[in-house]
Formats: sequence, C-alpha cells, structure tokens
Amino acid sequence: MSFRLIDFSSVGRSLLLGLSVLLFSFVVLRKTPAEQVKVYYSRHLRDFHAALTHFQERTYSADTVALRREFAACRQQYKQLEFAVEYYYPHAAGRINGAALPETEPGEPGEVIPPSGFQVLEEYVYAAPDSRPNRDLIHQEIDNLLFQVRQLKQQESYLSFSDEAVFDALRLNLYRLAAKGVSGFDSPAAHASLPEATATLQATREVLALYDVPATLTTHLRRCEAAVASPNQDFNSFDRARFFVRYFNPALAALHQTQQQLRIPFVKERRAVRPEAASFFVAGAFNASFFAPADAAAPTPAMLALGEALFKEPVLSGKAGRSCASCHAPNRAYTDGLRVNSSLLADAGLERNTPTLLNAALQPDQFYDSRVHFLEDQVHAVISNKAEMGGQLSAAPALLRKKGAYPKLFAQAFATEKQPLTERNIRRAVAAYVRSLVGLNSRFDQYLRGDTTVLSGQEVLGFNLFMGKAQCGTCHYMPLFNGTVPPLYDKIESEILGVPATADTLHPTLDADQGKFLLYGVAHQKHAFKTPTVRNTARTAPYMHNGVYQTLEQVLDFYNKGGGAGLGLTVPNQTLAEDRLNLSAAEQQAIIAFLKALNDSQAVAY
Repeated sequence: MSFRLIDFSSVGRSLLLGLSVLLFSFVVLRKTPAEQVKVYYSRHLRDFHAALTHFQERTYSADTVALRREFAACRQQYKQLEFAVEYYYPHAAGRINGAALPETEPGEPGEVIPPSGFQVLEEYVYAAPDSRPNRDLIHQEIDNLLFQVRQLKQQESYLSFSDEAVFDALRLNLYRLAAKGVSGFDSPAAHASLPEATATLQATREVLALYDVPATLTTHLRRCEAAVASPNQDFNSFDRARFFVRYFNPALAALHQTQQQLRIPFVKERRAVRPEAASFFVAGAFNASFFAPADAAAPTPAMLALGEALFKEPVLSGKAGRSCASCHAPNRAYTDGLRVNSSLLADAGLERNTPTLLNAALQPDQFYDSRVHFLEDQVHAVISNKAEMGGQLSAAPALLRKKGAYPKLFAQAFATEKQPLTERNIRRAVAAYVRSLVGLNSRFDQYLRGDTTVLSGQEVLGFNLFMGKAQCGTCHYMPLFNGTVPPLYDKIESEILGVPATADTLHPTLDADQGKFLLYGVAHQKHAFKTPTVRNTARTAPYMHNGVYQTLEQVLDFYNKGGGAGLGLTVPNQTLAEDRLNLSAAEQQAIIAFLKALNDSQAVAY
C-alpha cells in the first residue's frame, strides 16, 4: 500500500490567506463612513508623497514640458486632500499652498515668514526652469513640500474624522474653490484653475460616495465637474456667473439638504459664515458678531437708536464740533466725497481718504493699516485723534449728561447696568450702530440667489472679467469683495499697489505714505494697505488710500497698466502683478458696470 503525502503547511497558508481576506473585507465593510474617509485620506496622502518624490527625482533630468507635467500631477494629488489638510492642519496648508509672499503673524509682527510651497514652486517651474540655479530652487522647494507631507504622515495616526467635520470640511473647500480656485489665486502662472477645480469636485464626490447620499447630490456634483471641464473654454472665457447659478449653488443646496436628511449635525462653531448656512451666497450667511469682541453690545433697537444718536453727536469731539457723521455721511454711503478730509490741527488735509462704513463690520481689522481689530477700538482711536475729532472720551459722559435725552437713551440701551452712561458704553453703542451697517443684498447678490433677470449682459461679463482675466477676485475675495480671506474670513490681507501721489500718468511719483510699514517697520510691508471692499464703490469716490483717483475709469486704467510698477515707478515689493492686463475699453466698462451692480439700496442689519 502506498501513501501520498499532503503538504498541510501549503494548504494551511492558503486557508489562512483566504480567511484573512474575508476578515479584512468584513472589517472594511464594518467601517463607518467617517472611518472610510480616513482610509481615503491616508491613501491619497501616500499618493501625494509618491508624486512629489517622483517629481524631485526628475528635477534635473526632465525637460520643461515634462517638468510642468510633474508639477501638475502633484497639484492634482494635493487637490484630493485639500479639504482635510486645510480643515485639520491649516498651518501646513499655508506652507503647502499659500501665496508666494512673505508674511508676519499678528502676535509677532517682527518675525517674517518666507513664502513656501506650490505657488513658490510654480514661479520656478514656469519662469526659466532650464537653468541649473532654477533647477536647484525647484529641488529645494520640493524638499519643503516633502517636509510638510512627512509632518502630516506623522500626525496621521492621531487624525480622527467625524461625520459633521467631513461635511463641514467639504463645504468650506467648495467655498474655497468658488472664492479662490476659479479666480486664479491658486494657479497664477500655470493658469490651471479649471483642471484643479475639476479635481476638487471629483474628490468631493468621491468622499461623499462613502456616505449614503442621494443620487441628486452626486448628479449636481457631476454637472459641476462637466461645467469646469468643458473643452470649449479656457480660464478667460469660463462663464463663472453661469457656473455659480446653474451648477454650483444647486450643488451646495443639495449638500445642505443631504446633511439634514442624514441627520448629521452642523458644527457648533462661531464663524464669519454660519456653519448651518446653505451657502455663503444666501441672505444672512455672514455673521457680523463674529468680528466683534466678547463684550460687544447686543444690537437691540434701543442700542442702535443710541448708537446712531452718538454717531451724529458733535459733543464727542469736545469743542471741535465734529461728529462721526461729519466724515461718514449716510447719504454718501458713509464717506465724505473728498480726497481727504480736513485736519483739525492745521490748514491741511488728513493723511488718508475716508473709507465707507458699509460692511466695515465684516472684516477682522480696521483702518487702512489694520492697526486695530475691533470697531470699539476704532471709535476710541478716531474720537481721541487730535487731527480727526480731537475729543476726549473720558470727558464725554459728563458732557452727554448735560444733554437731556442721553441719560434716558443710555438707560434704555443698557438696562441691566447701574451706571449706563460711561466711556466704555459710548464706544460699545457707536460700534453696535456701525456693526449694523451690513448690506449684502445688491442686484449681484439677487442674481446669485437665482434671479438672473436683474443683471444685464454687460454686468455679467464684468463679473466674469473681475473674477478671471482682470484678476480682481484674487485680492477682493468673493462674496464680500474685500481682502478678508476665504473660506473662514478670519484674517484680512494688505497689498502693495504702488499708488501714485497724483493722477499724472506722464510724470508719476510714488505716494509717500508707507502704510503698514509705519506700525512695525517690517520691510515687505512698505506702502502696504488693507484691501477694502468694492461693494458700493460706485458711491464712494474718490479712490485709493490717498483719494488720488476721482473715477472708476482711472482706477481700472491704473490696474490695467500694472499698478505703480507698470507706470514706471520703483516698487520692488509690489504685490500686484506689474504685467499689463490688456483689458479693452469695453472690458473695463463692463467691470465698472459690474461694480455698480454691487451697490446696496440700503444697509440692513443681519
């Protein structure tokens, strides 16, 4: 009798492998959607790391075309991760994809942070990549990116997603796409905004597919992808207005409805854009109290009545006879129509143009040089400034008590306080009134909310130019159209434009005002000024920090020529691109028509 030996070890390995596969599949199937998002994140983080490593390996061997292809591949990989990196690791996100400009932290104004990341790398890849020094810079900048990726990988095991955070992160990333992505902010040299928008939308759809989302949401996102990926358009010809109204806003609405249907709560976080808002375009989406201090006065009718009275009260300036309304006239959109107002100290003008107070509450810093955070501090600074109002807030309560109506008005506004008429409450009441001057209901807003009859073809073209070819939207971020940075709108940017001292374009000279530099002496902030809103700008002439331009046509001509550097001025740290925009006269008029569509008939308190 013969026996056949069986290799039980081989059979056992096969059985064990099969059992392992079954167990793995079972575990994967049992993962919650949020846990599957973590798997998605980890996979794409590895792919991003691999893409950057491959790019660096080819730094010196690839030709220009291949080098740019490698760069684009890395950017596409990052767009798969951006929603999570921006949400959980904002510092790393800034080092990976921040603007190619030096920065300073508010708490350490003297500490300059050099730029780093993709936008720095893009300048090298699209400038003169064939030179050896440039290739060295490319290699070095990829090193910086790889360092950030390694940091992310070290934090990976500690990262835990929740359903509400996933939906919140995706929504914020869609805001980022609308306000910064399709404007060209992310891709100033490569002009790859549309392909990258496609990648962002695809990533959004893939992450949401891990949840049991309705088919309508997936359909809306696919339509968004198709709209930005259409082969019959480029960056300049892309119809952003049509995209937002027809595709993007319905997708945001479907995302909001889906979150409610799945009973996933909205995050409980105090933000500029309310987390529970269906979109940052809807009425009431922005919360002005986000920018207020913890002890800000509540905007009750009594408080706003007191604040308005104080706003018009010349007693606050002592014997000078000047009120807040003297320079911020309500019938002039809270400006004065002057190049600069007159100084109380001498027969001279003030240093800077009077800005509008409409929507001033929707920014984290006040004054052209961003020197104070809160409106309450601005009230104090203006009233006590010897050139502007020349008052003393410490003396104001006694003066107001002599005017019969004020003790009653203060008692009504601050009903729970034993001594309501105080210096502190003067500041709080005026600030509450200014904070109520928020109006985001222009014809443009109505258009984005679905009434496409309210804008003309010229105005729609103007918006598309503003957000595209003219590059206005890369500094005046939608939908506030000021320098407050989306999607969190928690900090505001300053720009160096090279504004001239006069409107003489034949013999221009740089305005002497050094702006933000005067605060801390930081070199890259010379001639830097906060980016103001262009809402209601058609009602707030003259323009720029020094009031040099009387018309919007002059302003558009200045930008079209490349700012101060384009005029031939020496502005080595100009943040505005000095290249000509090549806008035709008709295109400039279209942009001006759009700006006029940003006028609000009145400010309304939200």
